[in-house]
Amino acid sequence: MNVNQKQPIKANDLVLLLAQLLELDVELMARVGNVPVGNLRTWLAGKKENLRPRSVINLMSMLGLSVTDGVRLDPSRVHYWNLHDGLFASRKKVTQPLTALSRLMTNCQITAVRAPSVKSGKQGKKRTYYLVSGKGVRVVVCVHHRQLIRRNLALGPEIIKGAVWRDDNDHHIIGCSDRLWSHLADRDLTTFEFDQMFTMADDSVSWNDVSLMAREIGLSAADVAEWIARKSEDQESGHNDVTSRGDEDAGFDLDGSGKLLLLTNCRFKHAA
Repeated sequence: MNVNQKQPIKANDLVLLLAQLLELDVELMARVGNVPVGNLRTWLAGKKENLRPRSVINLMSMLGLSVTDGVRLDPSRVHYWNLHDGLFASRKKVTQPLTALSRLMTNCQITAVRAPSVKSGKQGKKRTYYLVSGKGVRVVVCVHHRQLIRRNLALGPEIIKGAVWRDDNDHHIIGCSDRLWSHLADRDLTTFEFDQMFTMADDSVSWNDVSLMAREIGLSAADVAEWIARKSEDQESGHNDVTSRGDEDAGFDLDGSGKLLLLTNCRFKHAA
């Protein structure tokens, strides 16, 4: 699939790009999205009438897009995408889905992550993890290296257009704790842990420490749970306070009646 960065992306092309990065096949998407697999196949081939707009929106949501306030990467989750760099693979073709979706990551920052120790054993030389972070955007890109003689594929602003390096140096790599690395490799990072890793703000307090502190000052588990719930509500209200900063010449044509236009802060709006 060849998607021009200056042209609107159709909804079926968007779904195909995300499915490729998520390594989902048509049968699985149809089953999870509760749509006939034959209809999905023909819709992905460009026949808009084969899926209802509601089914398209459900597919987008399943693939990690928030469609409640425009269309953008869901800010409530960490997105895990995969690229496979083989010996005979064209690197332009390998990275094409990521480049095509650059408009979802405009003004974001990029960095690679270094394994904290050999004992973690979940990366070695076979995988490299990259974090892409911005306002409401949290993406982990895992590059699987399957080649033997050429240099490992590296990601950067030349591939994710409109993004910049996290650090102004020649390394473009950050370290992290064993705890966060384990969650990263297990695809189990929370949004809070992603932010901790990206900002290198990992703390040294364990849950056992929290339990001991609560006991010492007479707090019950219910008290701590109530505080966590209030904190979560405060964060949610903060995430909903988003303003746009202008339009881009990009969009998604859902049903032929209009376009969903991309904004510079990775949001979309409907244009009749």
